[in-house]
Amino acid sequence: MTDQEIDTIGGYAANYAELVNYYNASFIVPASNYQVKDDNRLLIPFMQGNKIGFVNRMAEVIVKPQYDLIVGEILSEKDMTVVGLKYSVGFPRNNGVVEIYNRIKYGLLDSNGNVVLDTTYNDILISDNKEILTLRYQDFGGYCVVDRHGSVIVPYKRFDWIDGFTKGYARVKFENKWGIIDIYGNVVLPIEYDNIWNFYNKPELDSTKVIKNGREERFYFDTGCLTPRVQMSRRQFGHKNYDDYGSNYGEFAGTYAQDVAGYSDDVINDAFDGDPDAYWNID
Repeated sequence: MTDQEIDTIGGYAANYAELVNYYNASFIVPASNYQVKDDNRLLIPFMQGNKIGFVNRMAEVIVKPQYDLIVGEILSEKDMTVVGLKYSVGFPRNNGVVEIYNRIKYGLLDSNGNVVLDTTYNDILISDNKEILTLRYQDFGGYCVVDRHGSVIVPYKRFDWIDGFTKGYARVKFENKWGIIDIYGNVVLPIEYDNIWNFYNKPELDSTKVIKNGREERFYFDTGCLTPRVQMSRRQFGHKNYDDYGSNYGEFAGTYAQDVAGYSDDVINDAFDGDPDAYWNID
């Protein structure tokens, strides 16, 4: 049967796209049917029974089968992969029955198969630049942030919850309020917001929505603040530098110029003569 015939029968192309795009699936095939040398990963997972190990492109076993799951792929020297081991815990009930629950402890391997972190953590989140790790370890008091070499950036118990880092920032929670920190542990958005939309592992976003007292604003990653850097036409508005105009907001709330384009009250009053609709005349 040709590829064209397969594509025609049963909608092969559509089904395959669903496996890739929706399920993010991986196929499990016998080693005899797989060409390891053609795989572009530096560490290639394989299974022996129900345990996972890793080989290199020469089919040499680098990590013996010992893990129950893996998260992430190693495509470059800088990449790391999260590995996990299952364990069970029991909780006695009032009726004398002990309920058993399955849990997972996570660890981390580098691109050479070396152990970066032992499988003792409740969760591990890797930043988009592969340099910063958010760790959850309940025995040590919750969350902390370290760099890939183990240096502590945010110690345990400073925040109640810490997300992974994307574009240099991560969401944090303390006493049920949200804020944002940078890769140095500095609070760049005060911990006083009612909600901040998730942006971890979403590199396509240039900003995220933040909400306080029912008012929605946006935190922009390129400027590290609630409003984007204002860029205007010097030809149209003379030689004033409007990049620093951004201290007052709310007078023109509800207009496209402020809510979407991000122009402050100062800019609208000065550059647009108080008419937010004049935004559309910018070259």
